[in-house]
Amino acid sequence: MSSEYIRLCPGCQTENPATSLRCGCGALLTGVDLSLPKTLHSSLPATENPVAPASTAQTSSQKPVTNLRCSYEDCEQDNPPGSTACLYCNRPLTTAPADVGISQIQSLLRLPAELAARYQILAPLAQQGAEAELLLIQRLQDQQHFVLKLYRHGMQISAAVQERMAQIPAAHKVVELESGRSEGHHFEVLEYCTSGSLRQMMSEGRAASQLEAIIRELATAIASVHQAGLLHRDLKPENILLRATHPLDLVLTDFGISSVMDATQKLTGAARTLYYAAPESLSGVLSAKTDFWALGMIVLEIAAGRHPFAGLSEAVILHQLTTRELDLSVIKDGYLRKLLQGLLLRDPQQRWGEAEVLRWLARDPSLPAPVETQTMAGFHTPYHIGADICHTKPQLAVALSRNWTEAAGDIANGQLLAWFRDVQKDQNAVRVLIDLRSDQQLSIDVQLLILVLFLAPGIPPVWRGESIELPDILRKANAALKGDEAAASWLHQLYIHDVLEIYANAGNAASQDIVQKWQLAAKAYVQSWRDAQTLIKENSPKYIPGEYVNIDQLMYGSTRQASPSLLKVHPQLLAISYDPKWAERLRLRLEQAYTGLQAYCPWLSALGDIAGAPASMLLVMDALLPDARAAVEKQKTAQLRQVEAADEELKTARRNLDSIISDIRAACRRNLMLGDAAAELQQALDRLFTQTIQLRAAEHISPDWMEFKKRITRTERQCQRIASLLDQLSERRTENQGWLGRDVLVAFTLAAVILPEILERSVFFLLLFGFLGLLFWRFYPVYQHAQKIQELGSSLSSISN
Repeated sequence: MSSEYIRLCPGCQTENPATSLRCGCGALLTGVDLSLPKTLHSSLPATENPVAPASTAQTSSQKPVTNLRCSYEDCEQDNPPGSTACLYCNRPLTTAPADVGISQIQSLLRLPAELAARYQILAPLAQQGAEAELLLIQRLQDQQHFVLKLYRHGMQISAAVQERMAQIPAAHKVVELESGRSEGHHFEVLEYCTSGSLRQMMSEGRAASQLEAIIRELATAIASVHQAGLLHRDLKPENILLRATHPLDLVLTDFGISSVMDATQKLTGAARTLYYAAPESLSGVLSAKTDFWALGMIVLEIAAGRHPFAGLSEAVILHQLTTRELDLSVIKDGYLRKLLQGLLLRDPQQRWGEAEVLRWLARDPSLPAPVETQTMAGFHTPYHIGADICHTKPQLAVALSRNWTEAAGDIANGQLLAWFRDVQKDQNAVRVLIDLRSDQQLSIDVQLLILVLFLAPGIPPVWRGESIELPDILRKANAALKGDEAAASWLHQLYIHDVLEIYANAGNAASQDIVQKWQLAAKAYVQSWRDAQTLIKENSPKYIPGEYVNIDQLMYGSTRQASPSLLKVHPQLLAISYDPKWAERLRLRLEQAYTGLQAYCPWLSALGDIAGAPASMLLVMDALLPDARAAVEKQKTAQLRQVEAADEELKTARRNLDSIISDIRAACRRNLMLGDAAAELQQALDRLFTQTIQLRAAEHISPDWMEFKKRITRTERQCQRIASLLDQLSERRTENQGWLGRDVLVAFTLAAVILPEILERSVFFLLLFGFLGLLFWRFYPVYQHAQKIQELGSSLSSISN
């Protein structure tokens, strides 16, 4: 009955035999449950399903058919009867008979129209892949041989991978002569390495003698791939070609499943070839060190003369990779065993890379011996979550990250705690979970994150089921800058939960770099924002005459925010930290904006020099630009109100002075010989002098005020002359008061009556004329001063003219 069951690939929906542990598309089937084929799923009787394929209606009378074994040494997997291509490597299960000629091959295979006029097929190559056919072709123009990689319909290398492949030096990769698309198939014309592959070199026994040269060539080639931002992911002897043998020149090929490496690690599908797959790749975790594990397996295979997994089924290989360390006792050379120990460390963070390999080749005595720090002991009972079946802590960590919602529920309802306590009996994990549950301030998501890092400290950063490596964070920031509120909220959640700091404290260097550039900048932004707010508050006009008074603000204090809202600032902080052009554009815009504002509010320059301001301060100045503009508008309003008040004060002063001048002129027209008129004039002059002193002290500097002050000065000088004459007039009048007294008048009257009777007429008239002359001498100057004062008073003009 077991032969009736299949494993349905969750990716491509291909039905695979029950014994198959990997689909032809490369997906692992270890966690896929057995099921009946679709043709056997029907509940209809056999008589009601007449169109069922014959292969599903076999009777007991049919002879059993043996499985077909893949003939390729790196695969050798059993396939169900009737298969034409291997379900594991997608290569043909039968090869063309030896007597098939080139003309027959060409009749079966046809070049795309784009190439048919310039090339002809010589033969198919044995190394076929799941993505493409490999054909040996000849250029008709010069009969040179090349390799044509003809992708299957609908398949091609991604544009991002192609762009980065172009950055790999030609010394380390098979050179691509041309590529394109024709008749629905993507194709590549590649150089033809006549010396074959490293696999052929190994099978001929020539590899062991050049082992150090092979190590050197492969280490530098892998490093060049990583420097271009790629992971090869399928490094094996078949994908390493010999461009030359003396001196040895190895090049890499078959980048079909390469992936863009934007960070040190990533979650992805499983590696293609299990023989050379690193342990962490079984859980979907890949990094640059994954390719160096493959290098270690290749070196081990060459040195030992046999692959350590040769003859083992895929299930056994999976079990050994997850539960056992590789046996290196077969390597007798202690120095070579040191290299293999470094390349085959299970912890990718500690695994050797190009630098250590080159030091090993240089026989550097200071190169420390590798130490395995990661245990791969499996669980007593696997933990099931979603479609994942977890046998180890790293596998469980990756599964919890992938199935975040379900994992958070397992923590909340105590299922994970019960499993670690009652099934796995892992007291350390139990303590961690109990401590997490007892901390009421930690959200379930943060608790899950801490557990994931406890299980696999080197796991790529993930939060709520999404990758939080730098490219993913920058993509979210870009979306948030375009108005995506969900992306902005996602970034804010990372910040308020200190997610990246948690990864950084666990030793993730990439997260530490992001924390330094983003989260510390955010904290600096908050402090700078508060300082700038204080500056604006202290220098903005407190109250403008006629302005509406906010009673609540007067009673309860400022209505400004105590802290800025970071929700919309995080995308800007990331943009300004990782895109220098973005920062320069912002800097230029702020310089233009603040130059105009500082003309009205010079104190805004205290915010800092925009040209040399740090990133966080630029964002503060950008965020405070509305407040700065409001302060400038308030300053403009205050200045306008000041101008209006000055104008109103000027009008009042003019009216007051005009009234005083009018009083002076009226007093000047009166009979100043009388004391009352002179006193009235003196009072008016005193009022004018007092007013002019006050007006000259006014700080107004507008043109109208300056002209007004000039006219005040001219009027004051004229009034000072009037005051001087008035003083002289007063002195004369005081001196003459005795001449007009009662005694003088009585004596004059008696003299006028008696003297004519006593004296002669001539003498009398002489005395009379003398006395009148004396009166004229005393009173005529008074008259002159009064007339002069009247003339000056008449010449006074209104101050408002």
